[in-house]
Amino acid sequence: MEPVVGLDVSKGTSITQAFTARNETVGKSRCITHTEEGFEEFGVWLGDLRQKTGREPVVVLEATGHYHRGLVAYMERSGFRYMVINPLQSKRAKGIQLRKGKTDAADAWHLAEMYYRGDVKPHRKGDEQLLELQHLTRQHEFVTAMYVQAKLNMRALLDQVFPAYEGVFYDLYSQTAMRFLQEYLSGVVITEEIIRETVQRSHGQIWIREKLAQLQSIAPSKGRSPAQTIALQSMLGLLLAFQEQLEHLEQQIEVTVAVIPEVALLKTIPGVGDKLAAALVAEIGDATQFGHAKHLVAYAGLDPSVFSSGKFTASSSKITKRGSKRLRRALYIAVQCGLRKGKNERIKAYYDKKKKEGKPYKVAGIACANKLLHHVYAILTRGEPYRT
Repeated sequence: MEPVVGLDVSKGTSITQAFTARNETVGKSRCITHTEEGFEEFGVWLGDLRQKTGREPVVVLEATGHYHRGLVAYMERSGFRYMVINPLQSKRAKGIQLRKGKTDAADAWHLAEMYYRGDVKPHRKGDEQLLELQHLTRQHEFVTAMYVQAKLNMRALLDQVFPAYEGVFYDLYSQTAMRFLQEYLSGVVITEEIIRETVQRSHGQIWIREKLAQLQSIAPSKGRSPAQTIALQSMLGLLLAFQEQLEHLEQQIEVTVAVIPEVALLKTIPGVGDKLAAALVAEIGDATQFGHAKHLVAYAGLDPSVFSSGKFTASSSKITKRGSKRLRRALYIAVQCGLRKGKNERIKAYYDKKKKEGKPYKVAGIACANKLLHHVYAILTRGEPYRT
């Protein structure tokens, strides 16, 4: 039998146990650190195992959040064989054991045992460019969520400190509006020169004089407190920083998607723009790794849960939600964009059909997300644009 290395990954360190055959260990378990020196020592140890057995060892590990990615990247660069398995498979297999207990060394032993039993199914692998896109889109989603919350907080403070400022600019969250407000709250007397220096794009003399007249005709609330003013100034600085970060991330996403043709294919779906297409491709990865569209639906957690026992079968069931919540969210937003003004005629017709069947709004929306994911799978596997 071929040599196998069970690898239990944790934060900063991992425990390994080598086997030459089933239940035949090579020495004791070893601890490796997630540093360049630790990875190099691990590579030397694998090389010694290969020389001793005369066969290439295979490393079996779980997909453990983001902690395993550095180690996987090292093994990919070094040409070592490895297999990343789904933690749900490992947990389910551990549940059949009579003895109960958990240690890192026991987990490493168990991973190798799963491989020898033939219970291991490889977890999906991601292309390096797709992984880069996934990092960028997830970071963009994270910063956007904080940005939205900061905007709500800023609006609440503005209503208390300077409610009259709302009528000066059409968009309160534009850089021009927020920079003017920063200057005003800091006690600076607004002049035409300051307006010219503050605006981010060229404006005519008439526009500058109009804004100057509006700013001079309003004043902050007399009931404001110094703490509220300081909080509003801090929130303005935070919003400007978020806008800068989002702009930088969007530029990086544009550079990355330029070399990923799948993004352009998904943009042919009505209602799916640049950000949604990038998020969908990043979360799905290589669609050919899914043998059928239903497998991708299960990965997204959109498959219905079935409950049946004896003569009883549940008449209503919810989706499992056991897959990627980010993919599920992107699909639901894509459905909403497609339904708006009937942009996606096929999804709109399917939605109307479900509504006529008496389905609630959210149930019909989830059914449309399931349908759309089938379309996405066909587009990515066939390499053809969306057909209306």
